[in-house]
Amino acid sequence: MAGDTTLSENYAFAGVYHVFDQHTDSAVPKVQFAHDDRHLLACCSLDGTISVCRLAPGPPAVLQVLRGHGGGVADFAWSLSNDVLVSASLDGTLRLWAPADGRCIRRVPDPDGAALLCCAFQPLNNNLTVVSDAPGIRPSPLGPLGASRAPPAASVHSTTPP
Repeated sequence: MAGDTTLSENYAFAGVYHVFDQHTDSAVPKVQFAHDDRHLLACCSLDGTISVCRLAPGPPAVLQVLRGHGGGVADFAWSLSNDVLVSASLDGTLRLWAPADGRCIRRVPDPDGAALLCCAFQPLNNNLTVVSDAPGIRPSPLGPLGASRAPPAASVHSTTPP
């Protein structure tokens, strides 16, 4: 029991949405809601795109399809304020996006050209952590991004899978 409802009532799935028709030929490895926003959702695809969707009000809709990666997008993350998305791609680049208008704010190639597998914003200061398949651990600051809302720096942490 959760609150005044039973477990089965909490998971009745009265509002199930299907908004991924634009990714028909490639897998969607991640779907994530924006922080503190139950209506804003994004998903990344191995077709190299990220879709930003609105679930309500009205019928569900794809607001933006973020294009620019030359390989599949393995992971993405929302900034704390939801005004920036970061994506990690198998093409060896990290991209920062403005999801409201679909603009790519910054493209950062991995120094070794390694596939980028995971990314996350640090919750306290919006710094980034990115995992690639290159050996070793190294810091790689992004430097100024020219926008006050964008994260000030990033660390690229690479690890060789076991």
